[in-house]
Amino acid sequence: MRAVVDSLRPVFFAAGEVICRQGEPGASMYIVAHGRVRVTLETPGGASRLLETMGRGDHFGDMSLLTDQVRTATVTAVVDSQLLQLEAAPFKALLISVPGFAVNLSRALVLRLQAETTRRKRRERPMVVGLVNTSPRTQRLIQPLAEALVARRDSLEVLTDRSEKWATDGRYLVERIPGELSGAERIDRVHVRVRQVLEHHTRIFLDLSPQGTAEELARMLAPCEDIWWLIEPRYVEAALEKLRLLLAAAPQLAQRLHVVWILPPSERFPPAHGAELPISPLSFKVTLGDDPHHASWRQRQGVQRLVHYLRGTRLGVALGGGGARGLAHLGAMRAFNREEIHFDLIAGTSSGALMGLSYAGGWRPDDALDEFARVLTPPRWVRAMPGGSRSYLWWQFRRGAWDALLRPYVENLTLEQLLLPFHVLTVDLVSGKQVVRERGDAIHAVLESINVPYLAQPIQRGGMALVDGGVLNNLPADVLSEHGANFVVGIDVASKLSPEFGVSVAKRGVSKRKRPGLLETLLRVGEVQVVAATAARMQSIDLLLTPDTSKFDFADFGRARELADVGEAAAEEAMPTLKQKLVELENNPDGI
Repeated sequence: MRAVVDSLRPVFFAAGEVICRQGEPGASMYIVAHGRVRVTLETPGGASRLLETMGRGDHFGDMSLLTDQVRTATVTAVVDSQLLQLEAAPFKALLISVPGFAVNLSRALVLRLQAETTRRKRRERPMVVGLVNTSPRTQRLIQPLAEALVARRDSLEVLTDRSEKWATDGRYLVERIPGELSGAERIDRVHVRVRQVLEHHTRIFLDLSPQGTAEELARMLAPCEDIWWLIEPRYVEAALEKLRLLLAAAPQLAQRLHVVWILPPSERFPPAHGAELPISPLSFKVTLGDDPHHASWRQRQGVQRLVHYLRGTRLGVALGGGGARGLAHLGAMRAFNREEIHFDLIAGTSSGALMGLSYAGGWRPDDALDEFARVLTPPRWVRAMPGGSRSYLWWQFRRGAWDALLRPYVENLTLEQLLLPFHVLTVDLVSGKQVVRERGDAIHAVLESINVPYLAQPIQRGGMALVDGGVLNNLPADVLSEHGANFVVGIDVASKLSPEFGVSVAKRGVSKRKRPGLLETLLRVGEVQVVAATAARMQSIDLLLTPDTSKFDFADFGRARELADVGEAAAEEAMPTLKQKLVELENNPDGI
């Protein structure tokens, strides 16, 4: 140990500073003494992929010393960090003279190799988080969030500049930053306490109001790995102006900054503001009521998504297409809600996009089911006709009725304004490629995705000819993995084909074959293609639900509640497995 210690040299890197860059020669390795660093791999397309986030006791840079090759990744200081540097010559001497050093290094390299051979994305778990309050309502977030974390056995302390007290029942600590201190003294106090508290607790919340100058606030927030700017919609202009001043004073904070919208119960969506700011595109929406002891289900959803983020978990759900059979998704979501399992992002194709819009928009599954049943069910006399439901569906497409049916529910909301990230798939017949919508008019995105080519003409938009996303990708789990989900539930409502197509029927005692009509044949061909295409994408799914909707027709919207019950039964059957997998995911921070 003495030989190793004598070979180390302390070095300091400020937040945002690059410690070593991919492709450069490597002359030393580093051990993290204090702070946190992010390891990323730069891809040929210019994007970067997170490999790991490292904290105290972790080390990096040894690979290039062992191979005498260039750096294989870029390492950046997330916060102000004190490192211990070991240069190439003493490194090689220690490998020979201290066998234990070489053995431990080999073990670490094996663990990294195991991690890289899995497809699981690395998960950031920010330990020092700054919450900047911009209204009285935003101050209410800290208490339910802290309680939810300690319920997961997080060890937590809150440093706050508030004078009022709140009950913690001894489950976490609250320390107040003395208000009588000068700006410089407050900054020093915060920096010292953050370093000290991290010795004993896994997580620190720095709970601040934007008082003082922007420069002082920036220095207060410097130790934070993540910064959450909490905004209530009615104070949006003033809150964004203060945020702009902060970024002008300290642009290096932008990469660590997220907007968290705090919505009163009467407001379901934030305004379309702030997208022009050079900050992380990931934002959160949380509904907070006036009584902290009686949280609504929508509040519990929002808080749980923040907890997932802090604990490095992002749950995604992929909803497949299948016409009316997509109503089974609502039953599955009803079961998940009842068990307090809430997802962080969602992707949908065709009718899965339609049902996903209701979930991303914050509707209760039962409420959405009632409305879909009301607006999509054909009149009774139509259903009584042979093939009436399919003819009614065809007529709805031909006369462009979908926009008028759906628009009253979301008006002109964009996908960015929904309560959680929502990815909608469609296919462009011009390029022959799938298109993933995650921004822009929500109804336009859904209409593109449900635009069945056998029933309707392509939608012309942006130089593209857009049709149903199920043509190429009917269960978009891979889209969720690409957008950061590290556990994906897929719900496939079209995998079990109806046995009624072309079966023998008895007529006057003689068995004959049905002669399928043209539309029926085209729809069946589409179903067969969808099943084959979905089977090729299963590698992105961690848990697959396949509700048996084979007895329902593509146009059976009049059987909405029966379909929902089938989806609910499939979710309930898979629930024990899902819960066990989620426990394993939370207990395994490296995803190995």
